[in-house]
Amino acid sequence: MSSVEHAEELPQTWPGGELVTVDSIEAYAEDARLVAEAPLDKGKLLTPDDVVKELEVVSKHAARMVRVIHEAEEFKRRAATRLERAKATARRANAGLPPAQQTAAVVLATVEEKDAWDDAVTAFEYARRVGNLMKDYTGRVQSIGKQMELMYAKGPGRG
Repeated sequence: MSSVEHAEELPQTWPGGELVTVDSIEAYAEDARLVAEAPLDKGKLLTPDDVVKELEVVSKHAARMVRVIHEAEEFKRRAATRLERAKATARRANAGLPPAQQTAAVVLATVEEKDAWDDAVTAFEYARRVGNLMKDYTGRVQSIGKQMELMYAKGPGRG
């Protein structure tokens, strides 16, 4: 048994032991996306402490998104492997059919694996986009912090 086959058999889990699924990937990504809905843009007067607190929250979620994206990519790759193996098995089982019928038989025999792969790709892409959003939002919060730093450095009435 190769290491790839062995890894395929082990369930993929998050650090807390929860199974990695499309739903869990999307839930972690959604948590991070909600952070980036810009509470700093709500028209509220901000203090430097507000910005520091927001940077802490953003940093925590951005760091977690690295793990989420990694797990989502691994989940997608495992789904692709399962799909390819199912296709190979179906081709072998239908080897005596004419090509058009064999293709149809393979497609019909692998519907579940194809759907799982599509879902895994969608979850990975969503996680990746949220990761990019977190990067952009981190930059916005840092810019706000820099503006506040400059404003306080100049002193009151000099901005």
